[in-house]
Order: sequence, then structure tokens, then C-alpha cells
Amino acid sequence: MSSYDNGYSRFIAMAKIVLPLAGLGLLSTLFLFSRDIDPMRSIPYSQVDVDQIVREQRIKAPDYTGVTSDGTAIRVIADTARPDITNPNRASAEALVARLEFTDGGFADITAEAGVIDTEIDEANLRDGVVIDTSTGYHIVTERLKTALSETRLSTDTTVTADGPLGHLTAGSMDMRPDPEAPGSYVVVFNDGVKLIYDPQQ
Repeated sequence: MSSYDNGYSRFIAMAKIVLPLAGLGLLSTLFLFSRDIDPMRSIPYSQVDVDQIVREQRIKAPDYTGVTSDGTAIRVIADTARPDITNPNRASAEALVARLEFTDGGFADITAEAGVIDTEIDEANLRDGVVIDTSTGYHIVTERLKTALSETRLSTDTTVTADGPLGHLTAGSMDMRPDPEAPGSYVVVFNDGVKLIYDPQQ
């Protein structure tokens, strides 16, 4: 056996024996007390319904952007969206905000509580409290609105109320489409029992 001629060497030799033994003692203590752990409490998220998460796939804050064939920039943002498991090109969304920026510098901001975007048939269907605010000063409210994704076209088959420079208007439906006689411009047509209360002050 080797002899140690100073205190430091003796200390090192002793540490090589004592420290491993202390480590074994600590490990055995941990295993001893671990037997009392409740396995149901060891996973804090054990109450999460995994099947429900799979069924209700959600996309947080989706953002769709595109440009129509006539140059209008479209952007649609939603709070949440759920892909259709039967059709990958379709998704339902909640709390939608859309903006159309026209080539002449004008714009239209659209909000809706819910909607469905379908890129296969090239349209978005908005519903539940649809509101349209335009750069020309019109505030339009309806329950359902259909808008194309590849061309600048909006239409609704539900009652429309509009307030703007001419006054207060109500109609059974509305259609906005490109003006064939003025490229880059658009016309809005109101149909089905149109009533206008003209306000000369506006």
C-alpha cells in the first residue's frame, strides 16, 4: 500500500473513498422516499382531453394574403381557424378582419364574427354581423357576405343597411364588381326594395 507523506495527499485519498459512499447514500435515500409519490399528481396536465385536441385542430391568428387578377390586394386575418378534415382547401374561422386595397388607392375594411374560406372554389363566405367601411365614407352592415379571392367582387343576399355621403340606404341585396367601362374602378349595385333617405347636409 502506498504511503502518504503529507496532509494534502491523505485528504485526496480519503475523499476518493468518502465521496462515492456519500453519493450512494443520497441516491438510496431518494429511491426510498420516491415510493410515496402519487402517480396521478405527477403529471399536471393529465386532465387534458387529447382526443378533443385532435378533433378540434386550431390555427391561431391565421393570415391570408393575395392579389386579385385586377390588382386588388386582399388580406384576411382571423382570431382562430379550423381546417376542414374532409377538405384541405377549406377552413372555418372566427373573428375575421379583411382589407381590400384597390388599385386607385381606395380601400374597404370588412369585419365578421365568423366565416369560411375555400380556396378550391375561390371564395370566402362571411357571416354574423358583417360590417364594411370604405374609404369613400360608407358604413355598410349585413348578415352574410360572399367575396371572391381571385377577383374584386363582393355580394350579399341578405338585407343591407348603408350610411354614407348620400344619406341612409336599405336594400335587399348588394353587389360590388369591376366597372367594365372604367378599368381600375368599381360599381356598387343595390337591389330588391331599395330605399334611400337623402340627407342634403351630407
